[in-house]
Amino acid sequence: MTVHCAQILEKLDQIVDRLRQSGMPDVVYQWTEGISTGELTELEERLQMPLPASLSELIKRCGSLNLLWCLPQHCIVADGPEYSYENSNDLEQEQSILDDITGELGWNHEYISYFTSYGEDTDSAADEQRYLILNYNGAGDPILLDMATSATEPAVFCYHHELDQFTLLAENLPAYIETMLALHGLWLWDWSNVSDELGIQLDSPPLQLWQRWLNTFCTMKLEDAARSLETLIHYTTMHGVDHPTVLQAFQAYDPKNIFHAWEQRIQRNPAQFATWAFFIGETTGIGAADWVRSLWKPDTAQAWNSSTSNNIHAERAFVSTRAYLSARCLPEQEGLENVYNDLMQHTAKDGKLEGYTANGQLQHFRSPQIINWMRDKVNHPVDGWAILFAYSRPAAEQVIEWLSGSELHQKIATEALDIMIQRDLLPTLEADVWASISNLLHASLQLVILKKDKRRIEAVLKQLSDLELC
Repeated sequence: MTVHCAQILEKLDQIVDRLRQSGMPDVVYQWTEGISTGELTELEERLQMPLPASLSELIKRCGSLNLLWCLPQHCIVADGPEYSYENSNDLEQEQSILDDITGELGWNHEYISYFTSYGEDTDSAADEQRYLILNYNGAGDPILLDMATSATEPAVFCYHHELDQFTLLAENLPAYIETMLALHGLWLWDWSNVSDELGIQLDSPPLQLWQRWLNTFCTMKLEDAARSLETLIHYTTMHGVDHPTVLQAFQAYDPKNIFHAWEQRIQRNPAQFATWAFFIGETTGIGAADWVRSLWKPDTAQAWNSSTSNNIHAERAFVSTRAYLSARCLPEQEGLENVYNDLMQHTAKDGKLEGYTANGQLQHFRSPQIINWMRDKVNHPVDGWAILFAYSRPAAEQVIEWLSGSELHQKIATEALDIMIQRDLLPTLEADVWASISNLLHASLQLVILKKDKRRIEAVLKQLSDLELC
């Protein structure tokens, strides 16, 4: 064991602790003991070459290691205003976005083997033994040592299989690991903007941005940020609003003031409209009602689409976001009527409304009113309708009504029950209601013909039985 390898693992332990303590969700960190001298000898005999010294020392100390993390949902990695908690002025600094971020770092002695790029013709045996696999990223792209660069300390590359392209990451393995440690395992799907002929450059503006942002992420505390609305919003753009304590902190501020603070950020960076809208919906509520109403005006909607990206995908994203905002910021009936009208104007050519389209806009409301509205509009396939039914908080009488209805309605209600069980959405009902539901499911079981329909009903009945509901 070298001192350097021990330091690598010590740094990784510190990084993992730091990420977890800062509230980074889903940090996965696993490693195994190093391989034996005999295993190393067998590996080198199979490769018919000695491993580079840094790699052999690494896997003798730690045979495999896997660090994975993800940022909080709806997180924006950007240069925010440079201010202290006490002085929150100068909010006009332009934001610089770093995209496609995840956390991946590791190696695995079981992966170490020769690699030939997909579809590439090799000219010689030397070509076949040029690249040595160190690991794979989440997209299945191998991290490689290029033995042609050096037999003792080869350069590290990533092979992007979709582009059939090699990207230099570092001039050798120790440099690669040190770089990734400095970035806390940051992995970009496109390194081209932050690398040159020497590999990843830590002093490139995007990576400098990342290191500044990450340091703030790991050191800013909610109790400090909550002292002012601006710092609370800055904290929220980093940590999201999934934790109840973040939403609770916003209760100290006027909803309209909260909305205006978010609105300033939308105006400076409209490309992140969907993310800003989510923050508005979760933290502002009725304080953004007038603004949400304006999004239903045709001219305003067109303007927002044009300011982001004027294509069909952007338009669909805007429509979905507007529906979400209507559910969060408008009185329920007003929001539903707006979405109903829009959906009916965009039905298919045959006049049918597609279930996934309806679900995409209406599931945010979580309202049993939706079940009554969609009763005469449902059609095949049932999947989208079943999801919408499940998320609309059906009342007992609605479940019973649909299970007593046509074959189509029975299928939707049955599949919705399965979804509600799997996603912990089952309503609290009296024992006699569950008995009625069970009887209706048994009756449907005797009538359905297709095996897949029988299996679905049987699965629901078993799950309800396991939950001691019937």
